[in-house]
Amino acid sequence: MTVEDRLRNPFTETLARRQYSQAALYRAAFSDTRYSSGFGMYPPVVKPSRLRPGAWLVFKFGFVGGLGLFLNVYIMYLLGQITVLGNLVGTVLGSSAYVVYAIISSQAAVLVNFLMNEALVFRGRRGAVGLLGRFTFFNSIASADLLVRIPILWSFATLLGMNPIVSNLESILLTFAGRFVISAKKIWPKQ
Repeated sequence: MTVEDRLRNPFTETLARRQYSQAALYRAAFSDTRYSSGFGMYPPVVKPSRLRPGAWLVFKFGFVGGLGLFLNVYIMYLLGQITVLGNLVGTVLGSSAYVVYAIISSQAAVLVNFLMNEALVFRGRRGAVGLLGRFTFFNSIASADLLVRIPILWSFATLLGMNPIVSNLESILLTFAGRFVISAKKIWPKQ
């Protein structure tokens, strides 16, 4: 596009050829590359918000976490149904065998959650450390999270008499915000 083309007003040709009409002006504006897609012609319908990208990030993290939550609860349920494992752990821990099941299921869900967070949620972000370093940090956060979750799980199941699977679910939901903040700020920070 030359300088004369950029300085040329697309509306003058339309007005010179025929009588003024709104449709003719719109056609002239849409045929000009400077006004393609109507940019600049109409006021914005919704004012851009700075909260939308953060809300979308929380939604994606929660979606991946929900899949991990389902996996965690399902693996804990399956471990409880295996009688050989239940007898072995039950003889050692008694009625608190669900604590071991929660730890095993949590570690399985951590691997899946990390891979999905890396691929879907924080796709454009790369920390200073490599993939193995991010996984190690993510797993250490999940293990520290277990130090908070296991007493909650035990107290819900033992003191309140709740089903261990339901109490595991609730203990995971109670620590969601902390995991999100640490993941967004420390494991996958913005560049």
